[in-house]
Amino acid sequence: MPLRKPVPAGECPQCWTHAYDPDIHRRQDQSTDCPQCVDHMENGCPGFNRR
Repeated sequence: MPLRKPVPAGECPQCWTHAYDPDIHRRQDQSTDCPQCVDHMENGCPGFNRR
């Protein structure tokens, strides 16, 4: 399914996609955290100066 909201300029494409596309986490075991999301929360977004 295509992304429901386009990624605004200045936003991390992965974070935006994982936040607004429900299909990303649909098949994931709901008792665990998404490793990619956790990595971005702990280490920031590659190419972005925010945490």
